[in-house]
Amino acid sequence: MIGRLFRIFFFFALAALIINRLFSRRQKRALHDIAKISAWVLLGAAAATLFWYLVMLYFKHIPDSY
Repeated sequence: MIGRLFRIFFFFALAALIINRLFSRRQKRALHDIAKISAWVLLGAAAATLFWYLVMLYFKHIPDSY
């Protein structure tokens, strides 16, 4: 598990190094904006999913045993 996390971190660091070296300032700013919007969208989806799960749990639509 730790090795998998290190591998993911390594690939992100490698991608960041490549982006830092090859892209211009304007391209990096555009990528930053895309990443920020994507993070907000994923956070909203996670919050909506959690809210829906809690509503279903409140109304007992989720069985006790999975």
